[in-house]
Amino acid sequence: MAMTVIAACQLALAIGDLAGNARAAESAVHNAAARGLQFVVLPELSDTGYVFTGPAEARALAAPAADSPTLRRWRCLADELDIVIAGGFCELSADDRLYNSAALVDGSGTRALYRKAHLWDTEKLIFTPGDATPPVTDLGFGRVGLMICYDLEFPEWVRLAGPSAHGYRSTL
Repeated sequence: MAMTVIAACQLALAIGDLAGNARAAESAVHNAAARGLQFVVLPELSDTGYVFTGPAEARALAAPAADSPTLRRWRCLADELDIVIAGGFCELSADDRLYNSAALVDGSGTRALYRKAHLWDTEKLIFTPGDATPPVTDLGFGRVGLMICYDLEFPEWVRLAGPSAHGYRSTL
């Protein structure tokens, strides 16, 4: 069985620099793909940067998932490089709520969308907590669960994405 290699990318992001953050993410994705990595994980809020001064700043930078330039760019990169990208973005929902969201994207489009459920510190003043359990997606090379940062501190939440919750057994 072929091994899938995963890249977890740390980026120097700047709040509000959508173009600069997009260039940094694209460069990281290209570098990972050039090294043969097949699954690239980008940071939380990688399109906008992290730690907003308030809701107005986040709202000015957010985009709906269905019309997100970030997700479109990731889809094109994933298609061009035959990889899968997971990353965070600032989402403005159809009902005008702000979410700290993440998407799993491949050449076919957005495979999974997740809204951070456990907001940390001042995130609670800006974002609405997500209310859906972490999605688990079969990517051919394995199943991938999608969560964001502080969500991992809650074992019962992580278990919701685990093997027994989705009717399969772990091979570890």
